[in-house]
Formats: sequence, structure tokens, C-alpha cells
Amino acid sequence: MQKTIKLSLTLGALLSQLHATDANNKYTLDAIRVTAAQGATLDTKDVTDSVTIITKEALEESRITSLDEALNKLAGISMTQNGGAGKSTSMFLRGMDTRRLLVLIDGVRHNDPATLKSTADFSKIMLYNVEQIEIIKGAQSGVWGSEASGGVINIITSKAKKGLHGILNVEYGSFGTTNTSLQASYAEEKFDILIGGLSFKTAGFSAVEAKQSEADYGKRYDELGLEKDLYENESINAKLGYNFTDDDRIEAMVQATNGITKYDAFAGVSGDSTTQQSVFKNRLYTLAYKHKDNLNDLKLQYNLSTFDREDTYGNYIGSIEEFKVDDKISYMKDSFLRIGASYQKAQSKEVTVNKEDKDYNTQSIFVTNYNKFKLIANQNTIITESIRYDKYSDYDNSLTGKLGLKQFIMDDFYISTNIGTGYNVPTMSQLYNQYWGNIDLKPEKSLTSDITIGNNTVWVTGFYNKITDLIDYNFSTFTYTQIDGTSRFKGIELGYEDYYFNSLGISAMYTYTDTEDVNGKALARRPKIQIDATLTYYITEAFDIGLSSQYIGERFDKADNQGAQTGKYLVSNLVSNYKVNKKITLYGKIDNITDKYYQTVDGYATAERSYYIGLNAKF
Repeated sequence: MQKTIKLSLTLGALLSQLHATDANNKYTLDAIRVTAAQGATLDTKDVTDSVTIITKEALEESRITSLDEALNKLAGISMTQNGGAGKSTSMFLRGMDTRRLLVLIDGVRHNDPATLKSTADFSKIMLYNVEQIEIIKGAQSGVWGSEASGGVINIITSKAKKGLHGILNVEYGSFGTTNTSLQASYAEEKFDILIGGLSFKTAGFSAVEAKQSEADYGKRYDELGLEKDLYENESINAKLGYNFTDDDRIEAMVQATNGITKYDAFAGVSGDSTTQQSVFKNRLYTLAYKHKDNLNDLKLQYNLSTFDREDTYGNYIGSIEEFKVDDKISYMKDSFLRIGASYQKAQSKEVTVNKEDKDYNTQSIFVTNYNKFKLIANQNTIITESIRYDKYSDYDNSLTGKLGLKQFIMDDFYISTNIGTGYNVPTMSQLYNQYWGNIDLKPEKSLTSDITIGNNTVWVTGFYNKITDLIDYNFSTFTYTQIDGTSRFKGIELGYEDYYFNSLGISAMYTYTDTEDVNGKALARRPKIQIDATLTYYITEAFDIGLSSQYIGERFDKADNQGAQTGKYLVSNLVSNYKVNKKITLYGKIDNITDKYYQTVDGYATAERSYYIGLNAKF
């Protein structure tokens, strides 16, 4: 692969308008495709939504191992974490928090209904077998239903390629970290199989450190005599496929993750604990039949996600079962109608004070219409419309939708806009938990919109989101309550990407976010300003070095700009790859190269300067 293409893929992971550069220095957009925006596969240039793509090449060259790290470093999403690797993580996409982000792995939902906020555990999703990550911003409930009111993170795992192939990766680094993964695949005309596994272990560091209000703030765990909080993750995956005919195929996938993470009782030095731990077992299964011809792209799919987590306070078991059918019907050139239906059942075991199981089911129908045609000056116009009706067994039914328009003005210069409605049901823990539950909660409703103008090099996006009847924790009543009224999220994203001297790539993203609740008070833990920048220099065809930096502006640990100031810092990371030959690559990385002391949550630690070396071999 040409170094210019590799560079574009690595840098373009930051951007929704990713482009590749060929030998004649001409830009093309046909290398990257996105599947989740309309529930169908399209070129990124043909999608109206604001989309960020993280490719396999970007993950390999940045040497990132987990989903939370990828979203924070490569997608420019704001993140807070209660300690180091494997600890509780929250993401903020345009100010919308984790519980409003739907996570899919090969179309299977990874949001755990047994968790407090029915969220995916980003820190425990390892990326050793990932082909591509798609981040679709804005309400996607019109396509995907509840939990997608802020956006969708769609993870596509690797597929077997023709012949016999394998990938081995071995890494060692600070905090006694070892990371070993192996994948093997075989494919022929009728049959294909891929099997892989990962073992990740780290002794870690203390999840907690001194709060800003404590005298020892600024000292790390070893100076304070705090114990380390380890994290271990063992994952295996298998994917099978059989082609009955040229048009008919059956697929099966299973992914299993077991692990343990030690954590501390609460923030601050006094929260240090040697007993707190969580043992988790996550399973994803899917079985699908696919038929494709000139008019139809039909899929029948059964998905099952199970989550089993046992920690110091109890055992939490959740599951999501889904039956789904959808068909993409092509009816004109560059136009299609996607129509489908699904049945979902979400369950959480022993969630009430009396250890009762709780569940609810959803019956859904959905339609998406997509058109691309020439309207102005022989330039492409793209229009998308989606609508979805969800019938809930335990909540009010919902009708959600989204509308998108993208108009190219000349060459690759365009203007696009999107508007969508979202729907988020309260979680079973928020409703029924014996300590903080509130059975009077009702679903949230949201509206998101954005407008983008630019091209492949520079663009600006303005966004405006609002949530009606937001669900949040009330520290006065110690329960979850409904905040009557509308909470607002607005801001600007400014992106830049270019390539110089046939060896140097630069990309940057500036994000300004302003949030306020119904009383006009700022929401907690959202930075006002965030700047992400990456510089990659290809010294030779075999040797590259990359520098990434993130600046977090003013951010407060509590609402209304109260509590500790957890922003106003800059963290930089360095990575370098040396290709010994076509099969073997050696790499090294330094995280937090300036050894910056900072906290994303008051009283919880982040990593000091840390070093890692690794070997990647392909056969």
C-alpha cells in the first residue's frame, strides 16, 4: 500500500470526509464505505449524516487496543473515566452522554440492559478483530430505535479473505501490561471461517487518587502508597459463512469476553480498596440469512446479547434478544427503499428489592428512502428520509424519524443538513432498583439537527440538540428523577485535513459545545472546548512516526460549573512503526509523553507517562 494511502486512512479516522490520495495526487472517495447511517452500505461521500470512520489501517498504525481509547484519540469524542484500563467510562458526543449512544457489533446490540443506564462498556470492547468503526452523529432512532437518540457507534469485525491468512500481535508495556492476539481465517468460493482470540492483562495503577480538595492532590498512587487495580480481558470470536448460490448466503457469529477488573470504593484517597472487583462475562451471537439480486438485498437475522457481571455489591444479568427482517429494494438508479420489522426483548434479572426479574419487549417497523440524482449544475443531490414506529409493552409507543439533504456545489464542495427525532426509555435499574429507582419515570424525547459546509480538506458543522423530560440523578432525593422541560446542546465543529511534501499529513478538529439544563445551568463533565490534532511523518516507505495531541478546555465535575475543574490540560502521545518486511512490523508508543498530571473525574487517576513495544506479524 502506498504510504500516501496509509497516511490518509490514519488521519482520516478523525474526519467524516475521509479521502485517499493516489500516485497522481488526485483525491478519491471510493475506498471507504459506511453501513449504519441508513442501515445500508454506502460510500461516505453519498451519506448525508455527519459520520466519522476509523479504519483497520488507522487502528493498526495508531496501535490502539480498546474502543474507549479509539473513540477518544481517533474520533475526537470527549471521555471521562474512573481510573485506568477497564474502568467505568463515559463518552460525550456533541454533549449527549453514553446512555444515548447505541453500540452495535456486526449488527448486534451491545448496550447492557442490566447496567444503570443501559450502556455499552466501551473500555471492555477490544479491537483486535475490527475492520472498521463508524460513528454516526445525531439522532438515529428513526433507523435504530431507542438508545440511538444521540448517535450510533457501529463496529464491523474482520471477514475472512480468499485463501489462508493469519495475524499475530504481541505487545508489552508499562504497568506490567501484556497484550497478545491471534487471528486465522480461510475462505474459498463456497465456505469461509475466521477464528481469533485476545489476552490482555495489566497490573494497572490505583483507580483513585487525591481529590483537588485534598492536600495530596497532584501525587500519584505510588507516592500515596495506594494499591494497584488490575484488569484482565480474554476474548474469543468466530465467524462462519456458507454461500448456497451466488445470491444466497448464511452467516453465523459468536463473540465471548471474560474478564476481571479491580476498582475502588469511591473517589479520593479514602476510597482506596483492596476488595472491590467486578467479574464479567459478555456474549454476542448472530445467525443470518442473506439474499441479494438486482433488485433486493434481503436479510433475516437473529441476534442475542447476554451480559453477566458479578461485583462486590451483587450479580447483574441482562440480555437482549432480537428477530429482524429487512430488505433494501432498488427501484431506480442510485435510489432504494429499505423496509423492515423487528422484535426485541430486553431483560434484567433480580433488579428489584424483592429480586424480581424485569423485562419489556418492542415490536418495530421501519422504512428508509434514499435518492441520489443531478439537480443543480450537474452536481449530485442526495436526499434521505427514515421513519420508525416502536410499540412497547411497558412504555408509550413512539414514532421517530430523520431527514437528510446533501448538495454538492462544485467538485467535492458541498452543503448538508440533517434533522432527527430520538426516543430513550428509562432503564430497568432507573425504574426498579431498591436504592435509586423511580417507577414514575417516562421516556425522554429528543430532537437533533446539524448543518455542514465544506469539502475534503476543511469543513465546519453547526449542531443543535435538545432533550425533553431528561432523566438524571437527583442528589437531594438520591433517586433518578424526570427534569420537566427542555435541555439543550449546541456547538460548532471545525475540521481540517491535508497532506504535504509527499510525506507529511496534518489533521485537526476543533469542537465547541455549550450545554444547559431546563434552568439554564451547564451540565457536568462536558468540556466547552476540545481540540484534537494529529501529525504523521513518513520518514521512509518502511518507517513512520506519529504525534497526536488533545486539549480539553474548561470542564467541571458537577453541574452549573460547580465542583472540581477537570479540564484545561494538553496530553500528547507518540507512536512509531517500522516495517521489517511485508509480513513483520515492529512498533513502539509513548502515551502522555510530557507526563502530564490530570484527572477526568475528580478523585480518579489517569496514567502517567507510559511505554509500549510490540510486534505485528501477518501470514
